[in-house]
Amino acid sequence: MDLRVPLSESLTRRRLAFLMALGVRVVRDGTSVGDLALFAYKMGYVPKGGGEKPSQVGAAEAIARLTGEEANTFFSLLDWSVLGRLWALLTCDEQKFFQETYCLTAEEQESRWQVAVDSHCHLDRWSIKVGVSLDGNILTHLKDHSPLVEIEVNVKAMVTNFCDPPTYPDVSLLKTLSSMRCFPTIGLHPKGASRYSDTDINQFAKLLGRPEVVGFGEVGLDHSVPYTEWLGQSILLRRVLGFLEERHVLILHCRGSKGDQDGREVNMRLLSILHGLISPNQRIHLHCFRGDLEMFRAFTDSFPNTYVGYTHKTSDLSPAALLALRTIPTERLLVETDAPYFVSPTIGPFSSPNVVGLAARNVGRIRGESTRDVLTATVSNFEDLYRLKL
Repeated sequence: MDLRVPLSESLTRRRLAFLMALGVRVVRDGTSVGDLALFAYKMGYVPKGGGEKPSQVGAAEAIARLTGEEANTFFSLLDWSVLGRLWALLTCDEQKFFQETYCLTAEEQESRWQVAVDSHCHLDRWSIKVGVSLDGNILTHLKDHSPLVEIEVNVKAMVTNFCDPPTYPDVSLLKTLSSMRCFPTIGLHPKGASRYSDTDINQFAKLLGRPEVVGFGEVGLDHSVPYTEWLGQSILLRRVLGFLEERHVLILHCRGSKGDQDGREVNMRLLSILHGLISPNQRIHLHCFRGDLEMFRAFTDSFPNTYVGYTHKTSDLSPAALLALRTIPTERLLVETDAPYFVSPTIGPFSSPNVVGLAARNVGRIRGESTRDVLTATVSNFEDLYRLKL
């Protein structure tokens, strides 16, 4: 149903077939698109803001020419907020049937879906939550189990972070993922600092040597845990930074305590550890950045090759963090999902890399930039940071 794809008779007929089949599933046999629109209205499913878009008008008029009905009788069905609520009435098997039967062709997807990159996700944790295997079929699994989202994008690549020793990939999986542009990184999450054994750290160091591994992380500090665990995190970080190679991007996790909303204390502590242990030229990805402008400048003053990543979850950023997001230079910006985390009622119980378009939209709204401009910039920034050409 993506309305950004150029109109064609084939596409219009598939849209009509989709709506009629949807009517049969959620109402009854013989339901017309007008009947389905009336059902949605009586259920309280009404469009939310924005007014009529040219793409919606064109799609509705094209369908009306096939059905003989007035376009305005079912125009609401082409609004994402209405369609999403009807979609939620389907079972998982029915949703899968619709996705397989009425999907866009590859040419149609390329024609309008803008290229995007998810600069930070966890395919191992995502696979466990969804209940699928992490293997050569991961792109199919992502397609089958990803939520229906308003901002469709063509996810050209993603960085998948492995930071739990029990789910570290073997060499075969590293090669498989890399070949599919699911670029792996290897880390040790700071929350597990007290649990890691020498065997875990040796395995971490060994995998870092693989050419498929593009990044070192995520590693860092997490002060959301009890104070008694903070020292262990610092000791672990100092110990493992010795394995960092020039070719790696350093992916940093930095989360403050409950009273440290902008992460000022934890960011300063992290910077104090990094000074003297890593090169000033080190390429750094500050993942899920929530700091203020002073923290951003503190990092870039010490490490000029620092980039910051934001997810779609921008609504709870502090005023100081919002100011930073508005002000940070475009050439230092990344978007990410941290999938399977950062869920919402519209996303469902787990996120996936395909919601990175929402991150671009929300970041753009705060910065006064279009979703398209944010995606264009962040893909370019990803290529510069990771030295990868898509």
